[in-house]
Amino acid sequence: MLKRMVILCMLAPILAYAAVEPLDKVVAVVNDDVITSKELNAEVSLLTQQLTAKKMQIPTDSVLRKQVLQHLIDVNLQMQLAKSNGITVDDAELNEIVSKIANDNKLSLAELREALSKQGLNWETYRNNLRKEVVISRVQQKAVGKDVMISAKQIEEYLHSPTYKDQSKQTFHLQNIVIPLPEAPTPEQINKARAKAQALLLKIKQGSDFSNIAIAESSGEYALEGGDLGERHIAELPEIFAKHVVNMKAGEVVGPLRTGNGLQLLKLVATHNADEHHQVLKTHVRHILLKQDANMTALEARRQVNNLYQQLKSGKDFALMAKQYSLDAASAVKGGDLGWVTADELVPAFAEAMNALPLRVVSKPVKSPFGWHLIEVLERKTEDDSLAFQRQQVQQFLHQRKFAEAVQNWVQHVRAESYVDIVDKQLA
Repeated sequence: MLKRMVILCMLAPILAYAAVEPLDKVVAVVNDDVITSKELNAEVSLLTQQLTAKKMQIPTDSVLRKQVLQHLIDVNLQMQLAKSNGITVDDAELNEIVSKIANDNKLSLAELREALSKQGLNWETYRNNLRKEVVISRVQQKAVGKDVMISAKQIEEYLHSPTYKDQSKQTFHLQNIVIPLPEAPTPEQINKARAKAQALLLKIKQGSDFSNIAIAESSGEYALEGGDLGERHIAELPEIFAKHVVNMKAGEVVGPLRTGNGLQLLKLVATHNADEHHQVLKTHVRHILLKQDANMTALEARRQVNNLYQQLKSGKDFALMAKQYSLDAASAVKGGDLGWVTADELVPAFAEAMNALPLRVVSKPVKSPFGWHLIEVLERKTEDDSLAFQRQQVQQFLHQRKFAEAVQNWVQHVRAESYVDIVDKQLA
């Protein structure tokens, strides 16, 4: 199954849509920009294809158009901020991102194209959507990233908290429905939102499908995906969610819960046991580094490293050669010894070559951003680093939670500070 970034991409215009109304009709004004009927129709068409592929019930056209328009407005506002801040993704960088997604999913580019086609996405649409997704993530990082910090003390406190000790071995598959509230809601607005949430909760308890109601009624980030939040570790969840899910049974819905962006209904789809043990492969490795300098051409640098390689193959002592020739000062004095390392500590080219080497065999010259390397693996071992991995996970999860909450509040603030006029009142 493709990863979420592949499956769930930003909606973007793709298809010519034969409509009765003019294709360039403005349906909404967003600051100095507009959203046209053509854009909206294309998004609705794309979403309909995706929902059909997932065998999900499709809401009425009027409901779908309203929800998609709200999504387009939020995307438009963030893309405007990207433009004003000079945030872009060029074709070369996009190609690298697409290749990484394919590699991460163990697919060739051709296989990725085929998988996307089965979801109703053509290649150019996917690339355009992905470009927008990356740009928007960078806008969000620029806007709130600097304010999201997790200290070592916070990590230790969480690791020793009752919630973590009791639930650290589980993940929770969740869905949500968000009933929005403004930044400073009045009592009347809160009561109105609560009444709507209670009415939706009643419909769900009477048998209505949660996913369908999320698509039709939620203002949350994942509304158009049926409110599906995917599997989350307890540390990723807002505290108010974590407090409830630990006592919920699969299929149960709770709420309304007051959060920063409104009132929410929360459904526990399922729980799964997480692997509590983590092992890591460590490699004892040494290297000789040569770099091109102002007095040496690229060809001369390559000739020099090839010469050293031939000398090592003929039996020259690696440690002595490293001390004499290596330009990595820190390791050269130790005969090129880098000690015990993991692959993720190293640049990709070095790590890939290292992992492919048999023991006590010197690699052919390897090019990295640092220069040319000659690499030799001395030993390998597998270690249980579960405690370190747990700390790393908690740090990551706490950061994700805090960042997501900050983004929600920021998007709400951007919307409140912007001029948005829905021209087609049937979509308001």
